[in-house]
Amino acid sequence: ENYLFFNNLNSGGTTKLFYSTWVNDSIFNYVGELNGTNQLIPPYLDGVADMDSSNNFYWTSTRNYPTDLDNLFYGKFNAGSVTGIGRVRGNFNKNIPGWLVMDHRISYDGQILYYNNARLDSVNCQGPCETELGIAQKVNDSIFSHLPKSNTILQNINDTNYIYYAPCISSDNLELYYTRYAKGDSISLSTTLEICVAVRNTPTATFSVPMVLFSETVVNIIEATTLTTDKQIMYYHKKVNGIHKIEMRYRENPVGVKSIGESSTYLTIYPNPAKEQLTIQSAS
Repeated sequence: ENYLFFNNLNSGGTTKLFYSTWVNDSIFNYVGELNGTNQLIPPYLDGVADMDSSNNFYWTSTRNYPTDLDNLFYGKFNAGSVTGIGRVRGNFNKNIPGWLVMDHRISYDGQILYYNNARLDSVNCQGPCETELGIAQKVNDSIFSHLPKSNTILQNINDTNYIYYAPCISSDNLELYYTRYAKGDSISLSTTLEICVAVRNTPTATFSVPMVLFSETVVNIIEATTLTTDKQIMYYHKKVNGIHKIEMRYRENPVGVKSIGESSTYLTIYPNPAKEQLTIQSAS
């Protein structure tokens, strides 16, 4: 929570990663280019910055593509530079020309990778033709292995009727946020983008059926959420009057539960007022 990483274009074949430093919740001071992550010879694409609690840094890059199809990279972040750079290998990569790891999110502890494979075909599709969210387990710094239960864990989320991207896992691994829109032949001004969340009770359980938190048409793009470690602030990308901006929202927490009639006779509610978690337990 000391840095804000971002790439300089929302679309286009030449992008770089930059960073800013934290001042307060809504103010970050721009520093400059993120050294070590960006290619020098155009056209190049470096974007989708991500980092775990141990400063292991991840991003996507099309360098040497399609000669090498593994396009997720890693390194170690320190004071504005990323060093020890290498490719992230593993069977979560499709290794099929046209398929890329478009988006990703590393868990807070760095052990689990949530990734989004996307098939791109500029001749037949506007944007990704199809996408698939998946989960991979860390083997070492350069290898992640597809989690055998990935399909089961995400069974309520993956739907071939939608295009998915920008997954974001909360620090406790209980909330998965992502952006989606209905799959079609083309994207129009009326296409609706949705910020969704799916939840679970334990870090290995299946995620719930997703809920749409908020939505917007392509005219005012909303996408790519990220949460603070305490889960109290959500940052996301939005297009406002033609300008791409980063906006924020605060989580609304319940402060208590009112008893209705004789319900308090049959239910135990704690803590009340509520803080991070509210438990309702039947007296029986």
